[in-house]
Amino acid sequence: MPKNHNNNASFLRYALPILCFTFFLIPTRVEAQDDERDPVVWNVSFEGNETYRSMVLREIIATDRPNPLQKLFRRHSDFVLSESDLRRDRIRIMRYYERRGFIDVDVDYEIIPRRRDWRKRVVFHIREGEPVRIRSTEIEIDAAPEIEQEIRDARDFIRAADRHQFQPDNRYQTLQRSDVEGLFIRTLENLGFAWPEVEIRSEIDTTAKRADVTIALKPNDKSFFSNITIEGELSVPERILLRETDIREGGLYSRNKMQEAQRQIFNHHLFRFATVTLPEQPRDSTLDVLIRVREHPKRSVTASIGFGREELLRGQLSWQHRNISGTGHRFGVSGRASFIEQRLSTDYLIPYVFNPRSSNVTSLFGVHKLEPAFELFQAGFNNSLIYQVRRRATATASYELSFNEELSRDPDVDLPDNVLNYNVSSLTFSGYYTQGITREPRGWTVQPFVEFSGTFGESTFTFQKVSVDLRRFTHLSGTTILAARVNTGKIFFDQDKTLPSNILFFTGGTNSVRGWSRQSLGPARPTFRDDGRFNTYVPVGGRALFNFNIELRQELRGLIPNFGLAAFLDGGQVWEDASNLEDRPVQFGAGGGIRYQSPIGPVRIDVGYKINPSDQDLNIFNGEDFGSGWSRIGIHFSIGQAF
Repeated sequence: MPKNHNNNASFLRYALPILCFTFFLIPTRVEAQDDERDPVVWNVSFEGNETYRSMVLREIIATDRPNPLQKLFRRHSDFVLSESDLRRDRIRIMRYYERRGFIDVDVDYEIIPRRRDWRKRVVFHIREGEPVRIRSTEIEIDAAPEIEQEIRDARDFIRAADRHQFQPDNRYQTLQRSDVEGLFIRTLENLGFAWPEVEIRSEIDTTAKRADVTIALKPNDKSFFSNITIEGELSVPERILLRETDIREGGLYSRNKMQEAQRQIFNHHLFRFATVTLPEQPRDSTLDVLIRVREHPKRSVTASIGFGREELLRGQLSWQHRNISGTGHRFGVSGRASFIEQRLSTDYLIPYVFNPRSSNVTSLFGVHKLEPAFELFQAGFNNSLIYQVRRRATATASYELSFNEELSRDPDVDLPDNVLNYNVSSLTFSGYYTQGITREPRGWTVQPFVEFSGTFGESTFTFQKVSVDLRRFTHLSGTTILAARVNTGKIFFDQDKTLPSNILFFTGGTNSVRGWSRQSLGPARPTFRDDGRFNTYVPVGGRALFNFNIELRQELRGLIPNFGLAAFLDGGQVWEDASNLEDRPVQFGAGGGIRYQSPIGPVRIDVGYKINPSDQDLNIFNGEDFGSGWSRIGIHFSIGQAF
């Protein structure tokens, strides 16, 4: 023991000087390396920018700074300071302001060293000055008096005259010239003038910072559709294609009608490519129209497969014939299966009912469904009339008759019988409206639904069901989205019987309230083993529903391509009846997840935590805990966003 002690003392006697020398040497070497390093842009800021936020100005300059993670891991080799880039950025900022009415703007920059000299802070100093404002705006129309009056009285022209950017008292921004010209060109084209001309003239008083603007319109002659030429091999008569366009020889030209014609052809299931254009031709009152189309194969087979936390493995196989008997009608057979639901169906689509916006789908189906509370065998048919009110709005009216056999998943749970046979005959009306028509959702989305069952007497139960799904997508930045959803519904039912589980509302799971497993949030009944011991709770559903979701989605585009993060707060409840809302409070789940943008859609993994679970949620029966530490946590895996 003393020998070891002496060895340790001897080691410390020689090691301590070395450690002290190393301690003082390392900072010296780091400082020496710092002195030799290329200067790096550590921060970029703006001063004096009262009109435009710094976030906006950062997007127009080349100089950039590393994000916090890049600073932490010393990945800032791409942010070396360049004086030539700063000089060009100064000019970019000046041009940005000048095109937006600030003709006296002045910009300079300052480079400020930080604690470590190679880290530089760049500050752009902006003196905006007073912008040029529009003093007067005049719209001139070079046409015969009766044509001029017709244009000025048109609703589209009045709307354009009230909404264009060159209104008095607005800033005079030269970059808006093309927008204003395009607005009036589209307006005149939709009034029947295929070859209009628009010129914007301005007189600027640089001393008074005032501008007088004149918008000169020359509509030229009205034009009418004349010859319609179709290019491409067609398997249907030309009249079927032309009726989708709603373009008729002799009809008055409209730009909107041309765009809508192309959209309607492209939306038709038979065509995979379509353009409707005006070829080179004399600019007179007659118009030649060229329609180019390319068809899908008449028959096709598609297959898909996916994975999810609830359905586990799911797959779909479908066959389609897109042109039955040369009429453009479509017939299809599809099968879909997962560990929750298996479905086999056929459908017959008539794409044109009374105009190009209307279609009708008739289908026969058979379904087997395994839910936590019940097992369902279902067969029936559905007929749906679909009408596209406009590009962003669709309305559907459907009639469905189904024959159902519902079984309890547990003999201790009444339906009120272990086997329940019933028919459902329902007339439903639904709608869909969205503000955004891009791949990434934007603005509001509204989906109302109303169902009337038993109207014609074929149904075992007479009830009315209403629900609405309301969503809002707000883009906080180019990589950050705040998504919110509210979903609520109610069933009106006056009979003494209990409604089948397949008709009732359920909630909880991957696409509703995370933290809970599928359909497990809400009222439930205990089930027991053969020996009488408690087993678990089984949800029973209800006639009133409320859900909400708030989710913040952040792309990691600059750090990890195709990956993103999400944080969410969900809440909801199901009530046996709307009259006892106070009996069950809204319950909340919170958590976060990872997103990966794959070719087949976003793959997501979410972890949810029950904030205010009930005893049923924690598997507590008569005060005894049958759950575990995982009872508060739900792990959700799926393809596609939660909403």
